[in-house]
Amino acid sequence: MSRISKRILAITLLAVALLSAGLSLVGQQRRSRDPGFRTRPTAQPVTPATNASYVVDMSPMGPVSFAHPPQRVVTQDANYNDMLVALGQEEKLVATAYSNNLFNGFYQQLPGTSRGIDRQRATILAGASGSLFDKETLYALHADVHHIDPLQLAASRGWSRADVEEIARNVGPFFANRFSRDNNYSGPEPYAYYSIWELSSKVGEVYCRASRIARLKEIHDRLLRTIESRLPPADQRPAVALVFYANGRFTPYRIGTAGFGQAHYRAVGAHDAFDGTKVVAYGDPGGRNATIDLEGLLAIDPAVLIMPFAIYPASGSGTSRANYDQLMTLASDPLGQRLSAFRNHRVYPGGTPLQGPLFFLFQIEMAAKQIYPVLFGPYRDDQSYPPSEQLFDRAAVAAVLKDESGMSGAGDQSSVTSDRSLL
Repeated sequence: MSRISKRILAITLLAVALLSAGLSLVGQQRRSRDPGFRTRPTAQPVTPATNASYVVDMSPMGPVSFAHPPQRVVTQDANYNDMLVALGQEEKLVATAYSNNLFNGFYQQLPGTSRGIDRQRATILAGASGSLFDKETLYALHADVHHIDPLQLAASRGWSRADVEEIARNVGPFFANRFSRDNNYSGPEPYAYYSIWELSSKVGEVYCRASRIARLKEIHDRLLRTIESRLPPADQRPAVALVFYANGRFTPYRIGTAGFGQAHYRAVGAHDAFDGTKVVAYGDPGGRNATIDLEGLLAIDPAVLIMPFAIYPASGSGTSRANYDQLMTLASDPLGQRLSAFRNHRVYPGGTPLQGPLFFLFQIEMAAKQIYPVLFGPYRDDQSYPPSEQLFDRAAVAAVLKDESGMSGAGDQSSVTSDRSLL
């Protein structure tokens, strides 16, 4: 081979080597930039005020990156829908798990504001023949964020970490904390619990409107001061039993259970009728299916009887309100008539443990009126109280909901996403 041919061959081999190295380096750089979780781009334009990436950190996900406030939203539990209304983001909901998640009764009392979530716009996922939150369903909905706790998916749907990462990478991230309701996560992963206000504030950061939550909390704090200043001593408060009635049996709930599920009853200092008894309640160890019969309830004989979830209206498909209507038939039962709560007309429909910031305000008021009607006025099932009987200022709440100046900064510019083990 001539000297010229050898030189050409050497130059060619060197060029190939340099090109190969360059492509390898580019590939490594691209892989290093790929986030573990990312929000799927949407067709919605990004405004200059929100075009910077930001991060919101919440358990169990860890830091989650957003390129801009989500435009398409999927939820599992009702409290996240209430947060959307509080943040003025309800029109972004494309799907939610259950029809009761769209209860708008409280919002009717807030003048000049949203009437809640439009039932015609949101898809109800329950009853979809086992496909409630399978991956195909979430791919089809192509949401920018899923307000669904990934560890709840692991516990109830058998999702793996790989499943979570696939949807977060290809569709949109998960951002929810389900087990703060009862502070009862029992799995192996690290898990932090949040109050209603802490959780709502985190969600507010996702939509860059956390300041709205802070203003609603100020109204809440004034409400609590109003109530606490008028409460009777603890030993003079009536015994309250929270029970769900179905098939002739009562499922007891404890007022003192940690978490935000019963926070509205704790806020008014309710005395739990089951305290000091041997009754096993829902949420107790081994209490998931615990029930008592009418005779067992009569042995405790609470002064006030409240049935959770009964605010939802009855429908043809059956709801908790239908169960409450069945409970009320015990007023004509010979044994039921012996209950003090029935004799004194102190049986009430209760609110939902899955409450967001707006529900929380109304449900604290509900609890105060149901448990202490002499102090705070009688309870009205339609929630329509004249101003003199209202315990918090509806106009102040409405002002928060109508205020578009509640936009906060987009937060941390970092695009770092979750590196914490989810499952």
